[in-house]
Amino acid sequence: MKIEFIDVLITVIFLLVLALPGFIFAKLKLLPEKTAEAISTIVLYCCQSALLISSFQERAFDPAIGLNIVWVMLLSVIVHMCMFLILKLVFIRKSTETKIRVVKYAGVFANCGFMGFPFLQSLFRGNAALSEIMIYGAALIAVFNVLNWTFGVYIITGDRKLVSPKKILLNPVIISVVIGLLMFFLLPAPLERLAADGTLADKILTKLAASVNYIAAMVTPASMIVVGIRLANVNVKQLFMDKWSYVSAAFKLVVMPLIAILVVAFLPVAGTVKYTVFFLLSMPSATGTAMFAVKFGGDSDFASVCVLLSTLLSVITIPLLFLVINGIFGISMV
Repeated sequence: MKIEFIDVLITVIFLLVLALPGFIFAKLKLLPEKTAEAISTIVLYCCQSALLISSFQERAFDPAIGLNIVWVMLLSVIVHMCMFLILKLVFIRKSTETKIRVVKYAGVFANCGFMGFPFLQSLFRGNAALSEIMIYGAALIAVFNVLNWTFGVYIITGDRKLVSPKKILLNPVIISVVIGLLMFFLLPAPLERLAADGTLADKILTKLAASVNYIAAMVTPASMIVVGIRLANVNVKQLFMDKWSYVSAAFKLVVMPLIAILVVAFLPVAGTVKYTVFFLLSMPSATGTAMFAVKFGGDSDFASVCVLLSTLLSVITIPLLFLVINGIFGISMV
């Protein structure tokens, strides 16, 4: 199955359509004030953790996939570090300004968990490569979380003392990835296929895997409902009139994906690796932009604007940049 431009465009559009319930109910004042925060917590700490674990249970261990996991992690670090250095140089004279710190964070960190994972699931649904791509996506999200709680905290605060190794080690996403990787490398088969058919152990493991999958399936609708709620609560004038939010979006939606393309295009790695890195790092600014701004005393209103504007503009940028990576560089799924 070949991925076409129209597939990418339709996937992005209909992913954002899922934000409509949250937008409508928030506009009608039918949701409590803290609904978005509550749903975000459930998605981040429960649903996404289940999704990461289940992603590693899509197939049995394969040495080639193990090597590709290393490639995905390495390439992710390279792209993030390139963006970090570019933004540091561009804003070297304004590095202490609160708004610029938000611009830099929003320009580096993508919404690869809340929007990227659901995007990959939808785009590659029915494709034989889906299970492999989800494994690579989980590996990239692990890297994202480590960088988020180190470089991300530093970008927002400018204070290295606030970088906490404890928060990295105890982060539910990191714990979930570690559990998923251990199961992937150590178990001879996915959990639901470990026991003989019809046995009590088989019935228990099958139901356990199904329960995890049910929770994991909540990531897509729940995360997009949060986007809709936040979009309903933002000032429309501020959303489209703040020049710095466009600067942030340009770095996140154009510069970073182009760097990702240049980094992966000429390497002798599988197309599944290249597409995973490209698509996840082409996502709009991370929802953590606003949460970090609140937590560390940044401009939270502006941070929300950056996230929402980049999310809306990604409908245009992701499909167009896909043409670049697929058309000019001719990357295939092989």
